[in-house]
Amino acid sequence: MKMFFLILGLFITHVYCQDTLLWEEHPLIKTIKGASTIVYSVAVSPDAKYLAAGGASNTLKIWRLEDGARVKTLTGHTSFVNSVVYSPDGKNLASTSDDGTVKLWSVERGACLQTLKWYKDFVLSAAFFPDGKRIASAGSDGMIRLWRVDSKEPYKTLKGDSGYVYSVSVSSDGKLIASGGMDRIIKIWDAETGGRKLALEGHTDTVNSVSFSPKGDYLASGSEDGSVKVWRFSDGMCVKDFTVGRPVLSVAFSHDGTFVFSGSGDGAVAGWRVAQGAMFPVRFKGHGGIVKTVAASPDGKFLASGSFDKTIKIWRTPWEEEKQNREIQAANRLEREIDINYSKHYSVGLLALSMPTIVNLEKASSEFKLALSYKKTDECEGKLKEAANTLHLKQLEAAKTLESSKQEQLKARRRQALMLKQKAKAVLGYSAILAALLLIVRSVQRMKKKATFRKAFPGEIKMAVALGDYAELFERYMEYRAIGGIPGDLPQEDLLRLYHGSGVADKLPKENIPHSFLLSYAGRFANSGNYKTALHMLRSGQLLDELKKPEEYDAFADIFEKAGKPDTLLMRKFKPDAYSGLAEAFFRIKDYASCKKVCDFKKQFHPSKVSQRDNELSSLAQTGGKPGREGDVVS
Repeated sequence: MKMFFLILGLFITHVYCQDTLLWEEHPLIKTIKGASTIVYSVAVSPDAKYLAAGGASNTLKIWRLEDGARVKTLTGHTSFVNSVVYSPDGKNLASTSDDGTVKLWSVERGACLQTLKWYKDFVLSAAFFPDGKRIASAGSDGMIRLWRVDSKEPYKTLKGDSGYVYSVSVSSDGKLIASGGMDRIIKIWDAETGGRKLALEGHTDTVNSVSFSPKGDYLASGSEDGSVKVWRFSDGMCVKDFTVGRPVLSVAFSHDGTFVFSGSGDGAVAGWRVAQGAMFPVRFKGHGGIVKTVAASPDGKFLASGSFDKTIKIWRTPWEEEKQNREIQAANRLEREIDINYSKHYSVGLLALSMPTIVNLEKASSEFKLALSYKKTDECEGKLKEAANTLHLKQLEAAKTLESSKQEQLKARRRQALMLKQKAKAVLGYSAILAALLLIVRSVQRMKKKATFRKAFPGEIKMAVALGDYAELFERYMEYRAIGGIPGDLPQEDLLRLYHGSGVADKLPKENIPHSFLLSYAGRFANSGNYKTALHMLRSGQLLDELKKPEEYDAFADIFEKAGKPDTLLMRKFKPDAYSGLAEAFFRIKDYASCKKVCDFKKQFHPSKVSQRDNELSSLAQTGGKPGREGDVVS
């Protein structure tokens, strides 16, 4: 199927781009022809010194932009490379391929660090999160998968489109993910929860590319319907709609978010000013085939594009072009002004030198230096030396006259500074003592107040619970905790009634209270048929590691039985003693199946800690509590 689209793209290139050679290649900086095959994706490094690209050659290639030299070729994919993206620090690359993999590469070593093989078919797009430790990817199965770079399994999977997802993008703060694909609807996801926040509708055909603005407040999209749209997140509105006339395959924002660029089926790159919505007077023309990918450099100086014509072109951005033109014009103006400024400052210097006072000689030297900064002449340099020598003689004469006066003034200032320093030191000393005394008094007062409150609150909670005044009491309870009060020091029954009456009983398992409290609460809820809350009190099984006594394991097993033996309560790794204690409890109540399961868990997670009693319990549980016959083999 991918080969069919490749042939179709080449045909479209031949039909629609026959006159491309007549287009003006402006402002083209260089053309990189080492791609050898169709270019599907380009990416510019964060320092704007390198460019990476992938395509139909099944490889990734990296070029140095300064001289266009290819510095690395990364091999490992077995089919077309659909997307390439740099990590925020520029040390790594991520790539996706038709071979169903996402690969993470070390740029410095040119080696594959990780291969993610969770796809059965094409992987079409990937994007790094700002922290560089996570990646979002999407492909032909309509799913968006979120990965950590040190793991081979996705930590979250989002249901994207009903068909192919062609593009994903992550906002600059890492909180949002955008996806676009075959179902024409752009979806905005919460990266933390995986929930869908917005659905942006407006395109009438497949969405090929989405790109967040640098600040993350806008999103650009390109579609098969021949349009580029800019969406605003604050209200989900399409604020700009640009018509290209050919399918748009790629979009990218400029470094400052004021412009959006697109690559399309007409073989050109187009750019728009987002605020004004007007197309640039000059488009980027020069490719001889469909422009599949565009990428703006982080420094804003150039734009890269990859095409079906097997080339990568580096373009100077319009504002950079304007900047260079302004610099040339400024240089010309400066050249014309040099003679005028030189003559002006040289004439003023001569006038000041003719009246050789210290002030005038300093003025003369300054003016001659300014004149020389515009144009170097022997005549001016000679006058500068003359002014400097005369000034030096005048200054020596003045220095002898003023030396004694300066010494006296210096001594007076030193005496005054010493007196001020002594006074300031004394004031600071008194202030420090006073501040320390006030701090001690306040600290003692606060400690007394906290101690009194901690001592009185257990009695206060008992009385308030009896009266049913939960709202005000809960506020007092939070104050009790804030000053260091321990929830476990409060009466067990009163603490439960406080949380239950305040409607926050589900928060009890998170409190720092004895496990015996939670075990008792779980038993009470189980006896009343409230198994959900009972299991919650057991901290989804985590409480098991805190049990010590046989009666505590018996209580845990009793709740487990009443709650319908939920497997999820045991589906985690516990301490060795926890497995042994629970197995004994299950055996005592003749729940041999659960006893056998717990023994098996201990063998799985702690094989070196399995005791003779554990093996005995496992054997007895398998025979229904009866000892096996001598010679029987029990696994």
